[in-house]
Amino acid sequence: MRITVTNEQNFLSIEEKKVYEAIRLLPGSDKKYRLSVVYVDDKEITKMNERYLHHEGPTDVLAFPISTKEGEIIVSAETALRESKEREVESEGELLLYTLHGTLHLLGYDDKDEEESIKMHAVEKQILTQLGYKWSWDEDLSE
Repeated sequence: MRITVTNEQNFLSIEEKKVYEAIRLLPGSDKKYRLSVVYVDDKEITKMNERYLHHEGPTDVLAFPISTKEGEIIVSAETALRESKEREVESEGELLLYTLHGTLHLLGYDDKDEEESIKMHAVEKQILTQLGYKWSWDEDLSE
């Protein structure tokens, strides 16, 4: 997978090496695919969320498939920072969670039904814990 990272926000520092490492651990990341990852603030992701999905307000990540071999994800670092404080996890781990989540959508994963959501979260959890980050979603999934 060919990965391009662009940072357009000032809330969190982006360690591109960690982004590449996390994405390359995903199942299917070995296929020929061009991925663009763009980190933005809530103001920017809100505009895109409203324009393309017709949803109000900010979101954590948006995934845009461009073709079967190319896609782009937009990640809100501001949301990651806010949510990481609320859930008491590392902000970098939260940011990587959103990055993995968006990339998984582009690789064909879906979280619309409970079974698929469990599979998707299992992949995210495995990678984040392998990279040494705290996982706090199990409590949320049981509610």
